[in-house]
Amino acid sequence: MNSQKEEKIIWVEYNRRSSDEGSGKQIVSIEKQQEELSIKFPVVKFKRTLHLWESKSAFKENNRPNFTKMVELIKKGKITGIICYSPCRLSRNPIEAGIIVDLIVKGLLKDIKFAGYTFDNSAEGIMLLQFSLSQSQYFSAKLSRDVRVGNRVHLERGQWITVAPPGYLNMENPITKEKYIDKDPERFEIIKNALLDIIAGKRPMDVLRKIQDSGYKTRKTKSLGDRKLSRASFYRIITDPFYCGLMRRREGDFAGKHPIMITPKQYDQLQIRLGRKGKSRYSKNEFAYKDVLKCGECGGSITCEEKYQIICPVCKTKFHRGKNTDSCKGCETKIEDMNNPKILHYISYHCTKRVHKDCAQGGISLENLEEKIDSELQKFEIDIDFRDWAIDHLGETNSKEEQMELDVRERLEKNLRECDWNINNLIKLRTRRENVDSYEDEEKQQAYDFEENRLFAEKRSLKKQIDELDKHQVDRIELTKETFDFAFYARQHFANGDVMTKTMILSRLGTNLVIRDRKLHIDGETAFFLIEKGKKEIKDIVESLEPSKIPNNSNDLLSLDSVCQSWRRRRDSNSRCLATHTLSKRAH
Repeated sequence: MNSQKEEKIIWVEYNRRSSDEGSGKQIVSIEKQQEELSIKFPVVKFKRTLHLWESKSAFKENNRPNFTKMVELIKKGKITGIICYSPCRLSRNPIEAGIIVDLIVKGLLKDIKFAGYTFDNSAEGIMLLQFSLSQSQYFSAKLSRDVRVGNRVHLERGQWITVAPPGYLNMENPITKEKYIDKDPERFEIIKNALLDIIAGKRPMDVLRKIQDSGYKTRKTKSLGDRKLSRASFYRIITDPFYCGLMRRREGDFAGKHPIMITPKQYDQLQIRLGRKGKSRYSKNEFAYKDVLKCGECGGSITCEEKYQIICPVCKTKFHRGKNTDSCKGCETKIEDMNNPKILHYISYHCTKRVHKDCAQGGISLENLEEKIDSELQKFEIDIDFRDWAIDHLGETNSKEEQMELDVRERLEKNLRECDWNINNLIKLRTRRENVDSYEDEEKQQAYDFEENRLFAEKRSLKKQIDELDKHQVDRIELTKETFDFAFYARQHFANGDVMTKTMILSRLGTNLVIRDRKLHIDGETAFFLIEKGKKEIKDIVESLEPSKIPNNSNDLLSLDSVCQSWRRRRDSNSRCLATHTLSKRAH
């Protein structure tokens, strides 16, 4: 473009940095842009009627007020040219990039000057500008995707990815350079005590004033901090699940490895104290058992419902803490302003009523359900000595079964060898010279084919039986160990396990788990109920062998002789007495 045309263009200089952070690097970025543009496009030659700059991201549209102002001025004809450091400073999203190109095509924007990029207002120049703006958008999109992937990897490892919340510090291992979160020695205990005070029944604002009066100061940064804790910051702290070990991000919820201030159960109680301000730590999919339970009446699925009830300390009204309930229904006192309110927590399992809307089955509470499961586990709970003895004893008794399986295997292998011999003979018979000449005999041909098919079918059947026999041997040993290990560890794992572990243990108890008449009914697995039966029989035998009193004379000792003889005779004929003898000796 000639100088005469350039003089007629009304220029605006537009500079942008990516964020509002007051770091020196970002401030220099704006200054450097202005310096480079002043050298490249002298003010004398390219007079600017307006200078616009802002600290906003260009990745999303409608996020930059000065960019919007510049576009409006161009549409009104008050601006006809833009001076900018680079296309990526002008736009990083397709909507605003399209606006710039549309203004050029309509003739409202006559020219754009970049420090390191030459724009020509022609069909080819507009195409190259579109390509440059699209490349800027692609770079931002790819960078955003890579950052999200990297963040998710760290979160899955239990590592926090941004500035630590109040009460914690960002730390780095000097050897491995691995970053982690640790306690802030000045603030950790103060915030922890504040959370516990609210859980104990104190009003949140009273706790906040106590913190402020204690001289608590926020953590000092380059441009912020070293101030009293504000109400907004305090409510962010007491509603953040980070303090109970849960890292909540837009990528999802993850378990952190940082030291916690309160337990997850205490966090739930804290959120109830805050009325609507608190967020639930749970989702509907995080309750145990419901995936393996069925309704005993209609066979429908079971759902779980969590309820909280609050007893107002002012008027003693009991009300349900719902989604939109933040105050007492009797005296309208806000939940967060109540002093020591009584909070009742219920978790109930009941039919969804999707199969039959008129299903009359009621629900069962979580406490009653887990008591029933624990009582079922207790029926076949065994100690470690009995488990080890039982596995060894089953190894001895299984030797007979193994011998029988060995005999069966030898018979099958013998039949397989005979089958192979018959197949080979049949092939030799068919390949004899005199038989080859008689292939035209259709009846003989059909006889050969029938015998060949029969022999190969028999061979496949024998191989299948051998494979199934081998698999049965492996499965029998593994099932035995797994069953006794489950009987020994199940109750302990149930008491300390997570949602998945508890659900798995319940599913192992039986194939038909139903809730009927507000009770849990189980059709148990045979292996566990055989352990229960055997455990009861051994207990009865041990009790029958224990003397009712300590013998004081020879007559009392003689009275035990018949019991001893009976035990010895039964031991020879019943291997279970070996367990009785072992357990009796250990008991005494």
